Amino acid sequence: MDIGWLESFLALIEHGSFTRAAEAQHVSQPAFSRRIRALESWFGEPLVDRSTYPVGLTPAGVKVRAGAIETVTALGAVRDELRGGRQRAPRGAVRVAVTHTLAATFFAQWWTRCGDPDPAPCVLLPSNTLDAYDALVHGGCDLLLAYADPALPLNVPVAEAEWMVLADDVLAPYTAVTDGRPAFRLPGTAAAPVPVVTHSQAAFLGRVTERVLSGRDKEDLHVLPLAQSDFTSALAAMVRAGMGVGWLPERLVAAELAAGTLQRAGDPSLTARLEIRLYRVPNDKAPARAAAVWRRAAELAADGAPGHSAAPLPPAPVSGSSTR
Repeated sequence: MDIGWLESFLALIEHGSFTRAAEAQHVSQPAFSRRIRALESWFGEPLVDRSTYPVGLTPAGVKVRAGAIETVTALGAVRDELRGGRQRAPRGAVRVAVTHTLAATFFAQWWTRCGDPDPAPCVLLPSNTLDAYDALVHGGCDLLLAYADPALPLNVPVAEAEWMVLADDVLAPYTAVTDGRPAFRLPGTAAAPVPVVTHSQAAFLGRVTERVLSGRDKEDLHVLPLAQSDFTSALAAMVRAGMGVGWLPERLVAAELAAGTLQRAGDPSLTARLEIRLYRVPNDKAPARAAAVWRRAAELAADGAPGHSAAPLPPAPVSGSSTR
């Protein structure tokens, strides 16, 4: 359960339409609709009658409405009590939407390098890829840090956005190593398929994995799906525990690779190159600190600093395109 789902549900009741409620919450209508569907999935019942205008509630939706009001109000009161008079965020902080894996593996060292001379105050907004794009387009963040697949452009509503490549990564299949030997090897056989733990195709890395696998002859690759999760760190834990092979970003498992407790489970044809990109929507009213971070990131990339693209990055915004 995400408290944001309940807040979106109450906003829909208040405004009577998905479009107006999405605008009120400063998110795209597709992202807002995903929240309502997620809430309905959690309860296991339709909550909204979409055949009427304004939208109505089903009998289950009427019951959930009372509980949602009570829950949101009570949790808000507890939060305010716990926070007390504390400052809620660093003053003048840059709001950075970042995908969960990069928040854990890449952000801190990169942000420190972009400091001039000290790191700028920031509010980190971990999110999945699609919701992070929604936040960028609708003003919910100043910068977006996310993976991109050069071979598979995302169909997302990023308008008048520019981006730069900060670093590369590799999505590859990994297996646990026990007593110096890999627990599993791809491609497996029809008699002994290899157990795999996977992202769903709704997740960005799941789509990249599917692209990789679709390029292989299915008769040459024998896998048995064992577990699925859109949390990459959860899949990594399953791989470490020896549950199966998982497609993971190399940066996430770098320590295990160095220690020899994980290793690649297949040949290079089962891997995909990823780019780590920084996005922004050019805006004259953007915070000065966000603009300074963008300039510094571009300078580091132009100078070929470690972890940055070596290609020049002139600051010329091109709709939906790289600044390279």
